[in-house]
Amino acid sequence: METIRIKPWIPLTGRLLQAGAGILFLALIGGCMGSYGNYNRDSEVMEAFNNQRVPPDYRYYYYHSGSYPIAVIGVEKKYDAGSRMWREVDPDTEKFKDLIEWIWEDIGYTRYAARINDPSGQQVGIMFTSVREVTIKFAGDNRIVVIPHTPFLWGPGAGSGADNFGNRDTSGLPSDRQRASNPKYLY
Repeated sequence: METIRIKPWIPLTGRLLQAGAGILFLALIGGCMGSYGNYNRDSEVMEAFNNQRVPPDYRYYYYHSGSYPIAVIGVEKKYDAGSRMWREVDPDTEKFKDLIEWIWEDIGYTRYAARINDPSGQQVGIMFTSVREVTIKFAGDNRIVVIPHTPFLWGPGAGSGADNFGNRDTSGLPSDRQRASNPKYLY
């Protein structure tokens, strides 16, 4: 006698539930990935910063920690990069000139300039820094979130994977330098 196998019957509501869960999963994964831009180092942009000839049609911001500026960016006026750690600055001021002159450098960290590109590869700004790794995220409402990777400001053991914020013994608050380099405090 032959065995007859019957496929399990999934009611229409079960199929709709599975399809809905799949769509929700894809939406969540897509939302977490975000829209990231990139940057390309460029000697012409470096020359523009060094000679105080930056494009006038950008909004300029600087990122600082302690007494040294870490980075200066210029973005198209339709974008906003301002936050608690990024401060707007007019490029026609003495302050802007000083920011460029005093940008932070250290052994192994040399100054460079770059073109900032949106996720489609179109240039939307420029950057001047010595930080090797910079993340550029495009958020809603024409916001650009620029995050220089600055673990060297976090103190001993930075980059070791350990929690370097605050003093574990006293539960102290993070220092200004730690807040300046932690994306958690950028908003």
